[in-house]
Amino acid sequence: MNTITLNDAQQAAVTAPDGPVLVLAGAGSGKTRVIIERMAWLVEERGVSPRNLLALTFTNKAADEMQRRFAQRIALDYVPSFVGTFHSFGLWILRREAEQLHRPRNFTIFDDQDQRTLMKRLVKELPKRFMPVSPRDALGFISSVKHVEPFPAWSDAPETPKEETYRELWQRYHDVLKACGALDFDDLTALTAFLLERFPEVCAKYRRRFQHILVDEYQDTNRSQYVIARSLGEAGNLFVVGDEDQSIYSWRGADINNILDFARDFPDARAYRLEQNYRSAAPILDAANALVAYNENRLGKRLFTEQREGMPVAFFRAYNAEDEAAFVVNDIARHRQPSETVAVFYRTHVLARLVEEALRAQRIPYTVVGGIKFYSRKEIKDIVAYLRLLENPADDESLRRILNVPPRGIGDVGRAQLVDYAEQRNIPLLQALREAEMDEGISPRTQRAALQLADILDKLHVSARSSSVAALAEELLDCTDYRAYVEQSDAKEARERIEVVNEFLVACRQYDARARNKGLAGFLEEMALVSDVDAFEENAETVALMTCHCAKGLEFDHVYIIGLEEDLFPMVRYDDDEGDIEEERRLCYVAMTRARKRLTLLASDARMVYGVTNTNRRPSRFIEEVGAERLCLLESERENASDAAASADSVTRPSQQPTSTPRPLKSGDVIRHARFGRGVVLYTKGADEKFQARVRFDSGRHVSLMVAKAPIEIVK
Repeated sequence: MNTITLNDAQQAAVTAPDGPVLVLAGAGSGKTRVIIERMAWLVEERGVSPRNLLALTFTNKAADEMQRRFAQRIALDYVPSFVGTFHSFGLWILRREAEQLHRPRNFTIFDDQDQRTLMKRLVKELPKRFMPVSPRDALGFISSVKHVEPFPAWSDAPETPKEETYRELWQRYHDVLKACGALDFDDLTALTAFLLERFPEVCAKYRRRFQHILVDEYQDTNRSQYVIARSLGEAGNLFVVGDEDQSIYSWRGADINNILDFARDFPDARAYRLEQNYRSAAPILDAANALVAYNENRLGKRLFTEQREGMPVAFFRAYNAEDEAAFVVNDIARHRQPSETVAVFYRTHVLARLVEEALRAQRIPYTVVGGIKFYSRKEIKDIVAYLRLLENPADDESLRRILNVPPRGIGDVGRAQLVDYAEQRNIPLLQALREAEMDEGISPRTQRAALQLADILDKLHVSARSSSVAALAEELLDCTDYRAYVEQSDAKEARERIEVVNEFLVACRQYDARARNKGLAGFLEEMALVSDVDAFEENAETVALMTCHCAKGLEFDHVYIIGLEEDLFPMVRYDDDEGDIEEERRLCYVAMTRARKRLTLLASDARMVYGVTNTNRRPSRFIEEVGAERLCLLESERENASDAAASADSVTRPSQQPTSTPRPLKSGDVIRHARFGRGVVLYTKGADEKFQARVRFDSGRHVSLMVAKAPIEIVK
């Protein structure tokens, strides 16, 4: 086996004996390489069949990379191992075992938007005796319960009116899913965990198939994912790789204790630490190590690199958010950094707008990761609703979506009549469309439209048996006149929406070219499992804008982290719980360790967030924890920004033109600036239009001013 590329710690982990193994892999320490080499070592040195390997991770992007590298490593065109996400593995199991849970094998998968649409309707339909709740909170309740117990009995009475409402919505929500033959995204892991835990014969079958379980990003597992890994690996060989310092997903159920308590769960476990970093320059690692050391819930490690050279971590404190955005974009332009090597991170998407505007002004191309997802666009959701009905005719929620899209004469009244007919007879809504003419209570116009739609879907259903996905989508667009419907928008919107439709057809053709006869079912599965980061192309020639959560797993030469202020990063809601503060600190650590060469941290004295402008903002405690000795304060860069700001004041505020002075400024003069207030001149330089004064204002701020343009007056 070729292990030349492995350091001593990696080599020890790769060749660990059978049994439970925990690899604590710091950021940039080569964890994916270790997983690939472990799989190759099992195949080549231990004689394990690739078919008996199960490797689980969290994003399709990571899974595809692992699959590709493993196939290349063992020189096979096709690898029979299962390498995928927890959700794709759950889907694979449930397609084979769903009947054990009284679910159809051809179930539809509801994504986030499908869930929100359904829950909005259910909340609206609740009887008035129930307490009003938001659909988002109701879905959060359902998700938190589901990973603990997918089929709660609730023998006890609800403690609050809100809990009573949540339980009622739980029941109504799952009644709809069952009637539609659908599962939601959480079900893919929650029900798989339930099967493996409660059905010994099912668990035994998959233990025989998968004799070695490898888990990437173990610190991000929730209870269901933990149960899947433990159920399959407890009696065999469980090899998990993770980093407690990068556990940042508690809000979606991840439990850091899964990695912290690994030695307790598996007393015979061996632990290995990967601490040599191959990604970031030494100053970046020093700053990140100093920050995360403030956390107490750690197993302990300190990253190091053999490459000690590198630029110091920079810190820029802006006057306001506009100043912050201008600095970032000017800095990108000044350093002439290739766009694909640059990323701007933020704690929340609301901070992206000003950076976007500044990038557009300088004509620098950019991509917002995690904005409006391509597959969440209305046009895509409409087309997919038709396709899902062809795969699962019982999917009433998809039919509700396209019942009158494009408009075909089924209004709100007609919709209600069809739904009532279906509910009274306990039949799928599509069957109600076929029988519409049998109910005199349904208007003739609605009857004709319902029969027309049923006829379209029935014909497409026949085509779906033999057509490619792309051909089926084209036929769907033709027989529904969907393109004409889109073209009825105003000119600019129509062009954009048509482009979205055409891009979807490209995606269909690409799927047909690479899929191994998986057909429509496989295409819908791929779409249901796609995530924000999957669509991000790391080599695209654009600056990447994304939240710190989206940045996990990526790396860039140059990283800017904006909005490092108290109440924003860390967020205000985290102040009361030290455990949550630690997660915010880990999130900042993750963002910092994405940088390879240069890292710039930014904060602003004033910022408008959610419509409210806050002044006198304090830099994040994380800046102090990194330590001033590890930061380069960008004073000289700030002077340039100050000059620009002062010049902007003179242009945009005519009433604040500089006051004519009887003598030139000199050191010691006291002045008043229209924006910065009272200050003392420290020194001057230049002449005429380039005459500058360095001023220390009473606020403690030092600013260089172009005197000819600055709105100032001499006080004494």
